[in-house]
Amino acid sequence: MTDKIFDITLEGNTSFDKYYIMYDPPTVNLMGKIGADNFTVTDVIEYLTGGKLETCTEGNYIKFLTFNTNLLRKGMLEQMAIEPYSSYYIANQICRAEQTARVMLADDTRRTIGQLISMERKKPAAVFISVISSNFQTACAIALVLNKVNIPVVIGGIHVSTSPLDIDTYLRNYLTRPELVSQVIGAGDLATIKEIVSDIAESRLKKEYHGETPVEDGAWGCSRVNELPKIRPHFLDKFPIIGPILSHMIETNVTTPFLGCPYSCSFCSISSFPKEKRKFTSRSPEDFTAEMLEKQKNGANFKNRFYFISPDNLLVGGKKLYDVLDKMIESSLAINYAAQISIEVADDNELLKKLRLSGASHFFIGLESLDIRNLEFVGKNITSKIKKEKQTVEEYYSSRIKKIQDYGISVHGAFMFGMPYDYFNSLEDHSGKKIVEFCKKNHIGIQPTCLSNLPGSLDFIEGLKKDELIYGNPGSMDYFCSLTIADLTESNRKIPDSLFNSPLVVFYMLYDTMNKVGSYFNTLSLVYFMARKAWNMPTSNGLRNLKERAIDAFAGVGFQLGCSAYFELYKELACSTKWIKGTFERLYDFEKNPDVKKLFDKHIKSFI
Repeated sequence: MTDKIFDITLEGNTSFDKYYIMYDPPTVNLMGKIGADNFTVTDVIEYLTGGKLETCTEGNYIKFLTFNTNLLRKGMLEQMAIEPYSSYYIANQICRAEQTARVMLADDTRRTIGQLISMERKKPAAVFISVISSNFQTACAIALVLNKVNIPVVIGGIHVSTSPLDIDTYLRNYLTRPELVSQVIGAGDLATIKEIVSDIAESRLKKEYHGETPVEDGAWGCSRVNELPKIRPHFLDKFPIIGPILSHMIETNVTTPFLGCPYSCSFCSISSFPKEKRKFTSRSPEDFTAEMLEKQKNGANFKNRFYFISPDNLLVGGKKLYDVLDKMIESSLAINYAAQISIEVADDNELLKKLRLSGASHFFIGLESLDIRNLEFVGKNITSKIKKEKQTVEEYYSSRIKKIQDYGISVHGAFMFGMPYDYFNSLEDHSGKKIVEFCKKNHIGIQPTCLSNLPGSLDFIEGLKKDELIYGNPGSMDYFCSLTIADLTESNRKIPDSLFNSPLVVFYMLYDTMNKVGSYFNTLSLVYFMARKAWNMPTSNGLRNLKERAIDAFAGVGFQLGCSAYFELYKELACSTKWIKGTFERLYDFEKNPDVKKLFDKHIKSFI
């Protein structure tokens, strides 16, 4: 690490003595602890630091805030250099709520909480933590250490909101001073954050707070927020010669025009969340555009023009999306962005045109499966349209993907493995082969995931009734440890008979498919294909001059390369190290079917 990473000087703000820490925890790999005798939440701290929690004191607690990074697990967003928007957003909300305080960001890989406290030479007023299910374990470990030395902790995020009892089960039972730990259910809106910081100052922190508004205007641009250095986009290293240079020059920025979702897809974490807690809420187009314009006030460059727009589906914006796009197009913004969106966007030519003119360069699209029966199983809304047009899933998806690409926007599809109508005949013959052919034929990348019962989802709730969880139910330590794979890289639910009830088979299918779609040579073919498409259909800025047009073409290439980075991620997860068993070795040891073990015997040895 360079000295720059630890430079936390805030020019012009040295008078702001009080500070908070906004912490985005990494994921700790606890899958090897499933089934371990007498393993408790406090043992996670010894696992990560080598020290027992009972020996943590005012004099040595800093060393308990630094983890063995060999035991941490890289996620998809980190692999693609996409920052977590929630940390930045809440940090700005804290500064809005308390005008005389600073907020320091930490994530354990670029900067740790311990490093911040050591440099400040005093404790923070509190540590705010935003968690998804896969990093909930790390949040608990950090909270226990901070509680030992009387530092208030406020935990929020999707896991706390959808599984609020887990805080009581896996954290409060171990706290020395439970009155110093609070949880936020719902959004971190300004009214809620104001109440929290006021209560911290008065030493009357409540056990629980409830937020209502998902996103608000004005929660950006505060000079008292000390951000982390941007994640380097290593996927650009695939470019010969110039790639490593570009990966040092380019930064990926994150923002959102609106949040909330009106749908209740059964596999989604928020599907059981009350509608009033996930209501669609939009920022004003002026506020959204102003945030990006502020970053470009001294001109557009490679550090401020590439964005990931973060709603789960841009299409939920409806008329609001049109308003946002119009504002972006009429402004002086020069950006290229990637976003998640549903395949139905291809049925609206006017919207596609506006999206491209505003800077859209890449779409993440949830395709899930090429088997209509699987789409029906997960309640995919698009199935009725496919049937109405009397097309196969491949035909329907292909026609829409082509329309999107003709507008100069590259695509990668998210596919689920472990579905009830998947098949596995051999290592060379499985349903992933069809996905490989489809991706190559349509010049798209792939985000592979496993069908899982995500905590808080309707599938999770129904699955508990059917005893579907492979690794144990809430309340058990095996469930706690298995939250590691809530990043969808493996399945946590019983596997269909057609796949021999084997998590090993499912992960192999996913890995083999990713290997072939994300290969270097296939990536180069995608790059060439999309460079031409993006050049032929420029953004509003690309229409003005050749330099901007060239950047449009490069952006289509760059985002497509980011998708191929999934292969490096899965390879890292699959292979064993001296610290942890890789996914293949661990699932092979877990396998109960002797025929399956025999089938994979030779294959597994190459990953050990």
